[in-house]
Amino acid sequence: MNPQYKNILLINPWYGDVFPPPSLGYLQGAIKAYFKDEVNVTAANFPEVEELIKINSYDLVCVTYHSISVKSAVYIRNLIKTKLVCGGHHPSALPNQMLGIGYDQVVVGQGENAIIDIILGEESKIYSETKKYFETINDIPFPDYTGLEVNGEWGYPIITSRGCNNKCNFCASTDFWGNKWMSRSADSVVNEIKHVLDLGAKLWFFEDDNFTLNKRRAKEICQKIIDEVIPVYGRIGWQCGSRVESLVDVELCQLLKLAGCYCVWTGVETLSQDSLDRCEKGTTVEKMINGAKTASENGMDVVYQFILGLPGDTENDIRITSEQLKNSHMHRIATNFAWILPNTKIYNEAKKRGFNDNTYLNGGDLTYIYEQPMETLIKWKSML
Repeated sequence: MNPQYKNILLINPWYGDVFPPPSLGYLQGAIKAYFKDEVNVTAANFPEVEELIKINSYDLVCVTYHSISVKSAVYIRNLIKTKLVCGGHHPSALPNQMLGIGYDQVVVGQGENAIIDIILGEESKIYSETKKYFETINDIPFPDYTGLEVNGEWGYPIITSRGCNNKCNFCASTDFWGNKWMSRSADSVVNEIKHVLDLGAKLWFFEDDNFTLNKRRAKEICQKIIDEVIPVYGRIGWQCGSRVESLVDVELCQLLKLAGCYCVWTGVETLSQDSLDRCEKGTTVEKMINGAKTASENGMDVVYQFILGLPGDTENDIRITSEQLKNSHMHRIATNFAWILPNTKIYNEAKKRGFNDNTYLNGGDLTYIYEQPMETLIKWKSML
């Protein structure tokens, strides 16, 4: 083990988000676990970086980007005079864009194994992990958020699985994870929960794309929280994400509630079956309405999230959704406008209609407004 870089800075460019980036937490945890005292690693939010580089001599700087945060990429490249590496969803989708603005290396896909190689001297311009310093998802060290603010109102982010095997055409997760789902064991998850609670937290958020994708596994985690965590740590609380139709399982709802889950965030997107089919959600309105009914009957607090302006949507889809809502148990809703995220089908459609990748770097509006103007989307939002 001969690290080529020994003083490393990790930058969170999207300061002020609900959670610190789990990617940086995982990178910091992996570097510390593998290199121990041979490498010094610091993680910082964007506003603090300028002061840090004045008083420290970093030989490697790493940044993780989503498409909504990459607008700071040029500024950070101009600010950092040493070797600069980036990764995350956006660079993984558009690596050549990042190289084109002067980044030295781009990590495509998962970063924990790749960052070890880079610190050891790997110089490929576009690089994805080839060696397995951490063989499985269970072997990856717990994330370390030292230097990054954790929001006390929401608690710590905990990721129990990576990826999603659904194919929703607006979602960037499928491309990033290669349409795969990788899950940690229930024991590994519960050990991280205990670790987080030992740090003084009382809340956490399972930030998986879909915590309940495998209902048997979700139930096992809940039962272990009931048996091993609550008796030791007392009252705790957490949130998670789920598909609505998964909540039709009465036992799952009951275990979630008993284990301390006080809110489930679900992506409904639309209650128009035509619109659901166009966005390739892979479910039915009836299944989602039944899931919401079961969740309500079992005392679950659920947020139902909708997307306005999906390709092909018309005002009739919004009217249908509005009518379905009146007769459903979906009482707490949230609405978003469709975003253009690289390598999604929405992105491909927007490119046909004139969307330019420089919009990301220039901090432009990523809302999909190639079929409906923003004024129409705002009107549709008022209809729900």
